[in-house]
Amino acid sequence: MSARGAKKKKPMSKSAKAGVLFPVARMRRYLKGMTHHFRIGAGAPVYMAAVIEYLTAEILELAGNAARDNKKGRVTPRHILLAVANDEELKQLLKHVTIASGGVLPWIHHELLHRKRGGIQMKPTTATTDGPSASKKPKVIPAASLPAVPATPIKGGKAAKLKAVKPPKGFKPSADAVAATSAGGFTILSEKKLFLGQKMTVIQGDLVKIAADSIVHPTSSNFYMGGEVGQALDKAGGKDFRKEIDDLSKTHGNLDTAGAAICPGHNFPAKFVIHCNGPTWKANDAMQLLDKTVKNCLALAEEKNLSSIAFPSIGSGRAGFPKQTAAQIILRSISNYFVTCMTSSLKQVYFVLYDTESVAVYTSELGKLDS
Repeated sequence: MSARGAKKKKPMSKSAKAGVLFPVARMRRYLKGMTHHFRIGAGAPVYMAAVIEYLTAEILELAGNAARDNKKGRVTPRHILLAVANDEELKQLLKHVTIASGGVLPWIHHELLHRKRGGIQMKPTTATTDGPSASKKPKVIPAASLPAVPATPIKGGKAAKLKAVKPPKGFKPSADAVAATSAGGFTILSEKKLFLGQKMTVIQGDLVKIAADSIVHPTSSNFYMGGEVGQALDKAGGKDFRKEIDDLSKTHGNLDTAGAAICPGHNFPAKFVIHCNGPTWKANDAMQLLDKTVKNCLALAEEKNLSSIAFPSIGSGRAGFPKQTAAQIILRSISNYFVTCMTSSLKQVYFVLYDTESVAVYTSELGKLDS
């Protein structure tokens, strides 16, 4: 058979052969133009096209998440900037890149946030004072003399009697909280205000007695109530709360790892309880899953339009996380969550801790957190 009768094969591009979307031939042309004195291997443009395609897909996925969180249907340069800025690796890669019309990450230097409350000049604890007044120290009110705030009433008309908790030895209330108590008479040990106005506050006491809209209950996939927080909730909530747990278990099913579910509270100040199934320290991607767990809890509180949420020391109990590592992940996760949200119903995040070691860790890490 002559060659004239043979069917011609349909030409296939180098991109199709390599299985990538980005143009391999164009990459090769650019490489030859920029590196004319080097030999260009056949695999070099393929590898470059695959890497750039991966980076593009990664940025678009994160930017799409930022757009969705802000209830937008179109990805804008602003969303791309937020995606890059909130990913450590992408931020390091593109640290010298300026995204047109992307704006900046909202951040106000703490030196510009001086305020006066009750006649006391509010300054960060790390700030130094120059001039004649440098030797004068700000007045610090002892925790014992702070006024107690009445507890929030609960069902049945009875008010929860809460005692002000004294801070552990070696701790002093932060400058932003020396004259303030909140959450039903608990003493504030440390507090930081974020750029959108939300406050993260460390207090020591009983989580079940906190006067917050919602409290977080670390549990298992089947809503196990045998942990410290679960037992306290079960004891305070009684039959009404146990019925809510049974109904939630039937309707929701088992909780996935990093999953969260919400139900109403009964017989304690919190209106809702958010149950979360956090990862264990030995799990694959444990840190990423703990970050996702915290953000899922915040998202559920947002859905109910709640203004405050209280966290225990999740991750550092049976889950096996080192307390410092868990605190760093949780604090950074909450901070990043509010960075990506332009508006939020949440205005107050409490960290209600019981043991002195956890208080020390969270107080220290909160002081290091960049607002």
